[in-house]
Amino acid sequence: MIEIPISPLELDPLTRSYWGQWDPLSIGQLAPLAKDRCYKPKFYKAPASDSELILAFGYTTYGLRITPGSIIFGFYLPALVSTSAPPAFNVQITDTNLKVGDEPYTFWDEPIPSFFLGNYKPTYLTADPLQAAGLVASFPNLLTAPHPVVGDGLFRLQFWDTTGGTNGPQGSAQRLELVIGVLEVVECQ
Repeated sequence: MIEIPISPLELDPLTRSYWGQWDPLSIGQLAPLAKDRCYKPKFYKAPASDSELILAFGYTTYGLRITPGSIIFGFYLPALVSTSAPPAFNVQITDTNLKVGDEPYTFWDEPIPSFFLGNYKPTYLTADPLQAAGLVASFPNLLTAPHPVVGDGLFRLQFWDTTGGTNGPQGSAQRLELVIGVLEVVECQ
């Protein structure tokens, strides 16, 4: 029997094929992997929990190792209830294994605001005591094309605070948390 691959992402009522949006096209690329036993979803958080507070106008860099052979499909960045936008910071991700000429491959030409990684398609609301204003969980911001993890799987993530401490939990720092959605390669059964 022939089975048409349907991604569980297509069941999200807020994800539809609208002109100018690439979510449906990305979902079409990921759909065949939905039932593939060689991949399982895994989430990587950056920076680490002990490094997620950043000072006003501060900078931090974080190294991350993702299992080689995996596929990065998108980012999860929760929005603040009060603003419907993610916390304000700039980010750059560098794949140290891929090269463009002699330079390592960066995801963007220059660091981008976190707003471009948020995807305000609410799936639930929480009154998290660590976030005074609460958080809204959302559908991932999908990459236009899945990014393969090659070589030793090392990535460098750089973060810059852009709020000047106005939104941080201590008044001079804010909590950064970027979750990377990955389909991790596993031993096929």
